[in-house]
Amino acid sequence: MKKKQKQKLLNQFRPSLDGIRSQLFNSLEEESLRRYGLPLQVMLDPKNRQILTIGLAGNSNESTRINVPIDENFTSVLKRIRSGEQDIFERFRDNLLIEIVSYWNDQRMKNDEPTAEVVSTPVAPVAEVKEEKTEKSVATEEVNAEPVTEEAPATTSNLTFDQFAAAVAEYPKFYVEKTADAAIVFEKTADEPRQLAEISMTSENEFTVEKALERKYKVRLTLVPLIEQFAAMPIVNR
Repeated sequence: MKKKQKQKLLNQFRPSLDGIRSQLFNSLEEESLRRYGLPLQVMLDPKNRQILTIGLAGNSNESTRINVPIDENFTSVLKRIRSGEQDIFERFRDNLLIEIVSYWNDQRMKNDEPTAEVVSTPVAPVAEVKEEKTEKSVATEEVNAEPVTEEAPATTSNLTFDQFAAAVAEYPKFYVEKTADAAIVFEKTADEPRQLAEISMTSENEFTVEKALERKYKVRLTLVPLIEQFAAMPIVNR
């Protein structure tokens, strides 16, 4: 089979963006319930499919809902998930879930209502098959597994500077410049380039994220994990 025919056949069997979006929504609901005991309902607004609606399952109260516009950054992440980029599904879901729970808790605190708290710590998949353990032993195992979860970025696939720069360039007006000591993420502005982040090119896991990027709510959900992934790469593999 010729290369072009093979690629065309593979593309036909790739999941659609709608399918990936449904997987993401279902995973958000499952992880929210598992980690926080929070029964979320995540869906597209029936009247406007460019709006992501997040609320409490079985609760029609508008005050408990979050409406988030779906922009090209969100769609870009779905495409990267479909292409098979390693770990991006989990990183995007986890960052989005943290933002959702944080926002929801803020609203509850304003009304002097109970907030969502962590009810279980994510553990490595290997630990999940040990179902016959007591609650005490499972809790101990979850605590011990926590450092493994934190070290996950070190096991991700290599991300070279060129790949990182290309991924950043997918964001409108964003680009990366490389110096002897650092890779710097900039945003083009009418006046002069605005620095958003700096990643050390001489030390691993050393980077800074500027307030200008922190304020970009929708962008930071995907760009910051990408920066973290690149910062975790061994220097020789960049």
